[in-house]
Amino acid sequence: MLNWTTGSDHRLLRAKIRFSHKLEKISQHRAKSSKHAVYDGDVLNDVLSRYDWQVLDDPTEDYDALVRGLLSCAEQAKLPRVDTSARISDATKDLLRTRRSLRLDRNATHLERLQANISCRQAVRRDLQLYRERRLLEAALNRTSLRKCHRDLQDHSIPLSCLKKEDGTLTTSRLEMEEVTRRFYTKLYRSTTHVRKPKIPTGGTAPRILPSEVRVAIASMKRGTTPGPDKISADLLRAGGYELHALLAAHMTSYLQKEKIPDQWRNSRMVILHKKGDRDDLRNYRPISLLSVLYKLFTKIILTRISRTLDEAQPVEQAGFRKGFSCLDHIQAVAMVIEVCREFRMPLVLTFVDYEKAFDSVETNAVLSALVDQGVDPPYIRILADCSSRCSATVQLFQRPLPIPIGKGVRQGDTISPKLFTAALQWVMKSLDWDEKGIRVDGRFLSNLRFADDIVLFSSSIAEAETMLAELNKAGKKVGLRINQTKTQFMKNAWVDEGQIKIDGTPIKETSSYVYLGRSMNMDNDMREELVRRQKAAWAAFGPLKEVTNHLTDPERRANLFDSTVLPALCYGSETWVTSASTSRALNTSHRALERCLLRFNRLTQYRAGLHSSDMRRMSRLRDPVEYMKNAKFRWAGHIMRRDDDRWTRRTVEWAPIGSSRPRGRPAARWGDVLVDHVRQLRQQLNDSSHRHLRRILSLPWMAIAKDRNEWFVAGART
Repeated sequence: MLNWTTGSDHRLLRAKIRFSHKLEKISQHRAKSSKHAVYDGDVLNDVLSRYDWQVLDDPTEDYDALVRGLLSCAEQAKLPRVDTSARISDATKDLLRTRRSLRLDRNATHLERLQANISCRQAVRRDLQLYRERRLLEAALNRTSLRKCHRDLQDHSIPLSCLKKEDGTLTTSRLEMEEVTRRFYTKLYRSTTHVRKPKIPTGGTAPRILPSEVRVAIASMKRGTTPGPDKISADLLRAGGYELHALLAAHMTSYLQKEKIPDQWRNSRMVILHKKGDRDDLRNYRPISLLSVLYKLFTKIILTRISRTLDEAQPVEQAGFRKGFSCLDHIQAVAMVIEVCREFRMPLVLTFVDYEKAFDSVETNAVLSALVDQGVDPPYIRILADCSSRCSATVQLFQRPLPIPIGKGVRQGDTISPKLFTAALQWVMKSLDWDEKGIRVDGRFLSNLRFADDIVLFSSSIAEAETMLAELNKAGKKVGLRINQTKTQFMKNAWVDEGQIKIDGTPIKETSSYVYLGRSMNMDNDMREELVRRQKAAWAAFGPLKEVTNHLTDPERRANLFDSTVLPALCYGSETWVTSASTSRALNTSHRALERCLLRFNRLTQYRAGLHSSDMRRMSRLRDPVEYMKNAKFRWAGHIMRRDDDRWTRRTVEWAPIGSSRPRGRPAARWGDVLVDHVRQLRQQLNDSSHRHLRRILSLPWMAIAKDRNEWFVAGART
């Protein structure tokens, strides 16, 4: 408002706010979730055996009949659910009835009604708090998920208030937000890169699906999961016996041998989960497909059959979604490369590659081509090709479901999707000629490490790093993968010349530290930043736990709950840490602060009570974090040295660069120093007349001892 004198240089802003308190209150409260049904297994098997089942020729019609029959049998086998955990007590219900009668009584005074309102509010608030504490305590005592319990107790949700449009402006209109969402995901899932359709060999039929395969796949499903659009839940499948397993095996064998799935499986409901970053930007959300439970059972059986073939095609550089591999493998390898290059003053450039929506962007034909190239049996390729065709999803932000056609990507939420993506990524990486690029580690070149779509490139110069990144970007574009230029970063040590790395002419950011697979990495192997991150993670894990531990009277159970929840968060990745006295002190300091909070003390109350740290430890009965870290590191060292699959974890631990010499002076602390010191101290403690067998073992280097599990245990590595 320009023509309004306010006595200030500020201008008034006039706006009209349209707000409905009733509608906003309703929109923020979650709909009442349906309780999971419980089924009588014997009754269910009996009903299934008496039902007239038929396998129809058309998979879509057959699936409709199958679902109708299963729901009919499930209704007969459903057990009445007794709700023993009422939210509101009988006394509070009496107060609510009294308040209702006062509202209808014309002779009631305003003061009486006001007192009734206050009494009802206080009683309801008290009952809800007691109910919450009771539910959390039951979850802790039964060792079920506290996170899931907290989520179930949450009675409201925060809807999206605004979204960023393509031009960067924000919109608060719900209709416009729905349109922004529809356009974003339609564009995301539209096929934009032409990949030649592979020639899938014809002929051959997949073997019949056995009831035992169905039983094993059902046993791997989680309990209490949300049913799919067909209302078939995993709990229903788990309640069934051989009758159900044989029934599902017969119908799924029909789909597999016809190489055609029901049309109901092509549609899914998509929910978007915020990862991190700006909540107004849809790029910071992960779309998850809620699929039919029977479809996931079907793909789980196929995955079990082809997993070995896919794993054999993967190199040791890929550790994502593989049995026997973990994040620690690559964290250890990267940390050891940094340590050795620093000690021997060798140039090192690490490029951390981030793809934009990798799982949602890979072209379907690229996935199928990878399966053909890696030797998957043709019948399974053909059925997976049918699973990926003519798919669609619906996403619902507010009231309207928004249809989204799916033209590419692997569906996040499907059990087979991670393996399909890593197969496609390996097909891309296989086309790169990197046999003599990267850094030489004992005669072999280490060019990259992968954990699913998290890729780190190794090089000895800026020019080589830029060349490798350009080649990876070019190969990835051929299958629909796009590198995120803002999140892709590089890090170099002091023996690399200054320079920039560019992608398509745009320089990427140079950083001094990078969080790789949950651990902060830097070229000095400085643990201070990582210890701060671990401290924050431990307090974040302890926050939801504190509400439970305050009401636990059994100290053993309380300590067990803390040690199984908070301690792993505090010591995540400690197997790969360079252990030092300062690291142990920082870890102990953080742990003691958590311990005081667990016992409901602070520094002042502890001082006034005259309690030392040892007294607090006896009261809490918690595990010592330094001992926990030491045992984990020694156990991990034994795993590394006993592996014989030539993975980079062991190669980098044993790496001694040929032709390079260490400079004068004491070297920086190494990862293996604590292992060397442990063996040396044990050797010094033994006398000449006893422990001959142990003395023989300790005369060897720790790497040689760790190759034998029994000798490593005898050496006292796991205390």
